[in-house]
Amino acid sequence: MYAVGHGRTAPGQRIDSVFHRTPRRRRSPPALSRDRIVTATITLLDREGSSALTMRRVAAELGVHATSLYWYVERREDLVDLAVDEVLAGAAAAPPATDLPWDTAVRETARRFYAALTEHTWAAEFAGSRPLVGPNAVALSRRIIEALGELGGGEERRAVAIRAISNQILGAATSAVAMRVAKEGRADEHGGALATAVSEADTLAVEHTFFDQALDLVLLGIRTSEEA
Repeated sequence: MYAVGHGRTAPGQRIDSVFHRTPRRRRSPPALSRDRIVTATITLLDREGSSALTMRRVAAELGVHATSLYWYVERREDLVDLAVDEVLAGAAAAPPATDLPWDTAVRETARRFYAALTEHTWAAEFAGSRPLVGPNAVALSRRIIEALGELGGGEERRAVAIRAISNQILGAATSAVAMRVAKEGRADEHGGALATAVSEADTLAVEHTFFDQALDLVLLGIRTSEEA
């Protein structure tokens, strides 16, 4: 199964992911490790952004030849998936209390998911276009799915609720970092251009994600549909 935000695979189908492949065996002690590669990838992405990420650049960050990386990852997308899941580790390590109401558990998990993605601009960019199937992403998604298991109305209603929450997390994160990038890239002209282009109400919608408020509306809708 894909994590929240990407639906489900067909029965018996498994996505090709670095998390699902058996690591290659080496005859001699490894000079690298996956952890070192992930750390170097995040360092490069934080410093230079998503467009800078290549196997060669990560190898240079580690001071090794690019071919050394292929013992651990097969392609650039593997680096992306590993790095995104790593930045979700902190959020995944802090589960909500087991006795919370379903909507409180969902709210806490969704906030942590969103905060982790927006802490690194590139993470939200990649999460909007890549399936989130790493262990930390799956752990966060499973908490939301399990909390929504308390809802009545059958599997379809729960599936719709999961989709609405995942769209809010990923959509809000992507919008937030896109606005951050736009403001940082054109700091001098941003204010004037925005004032010219949109009304005051529109400016509020553009400048602020209102993540908590929007999430509360989604949860209210789910709660109301349950009671109907």
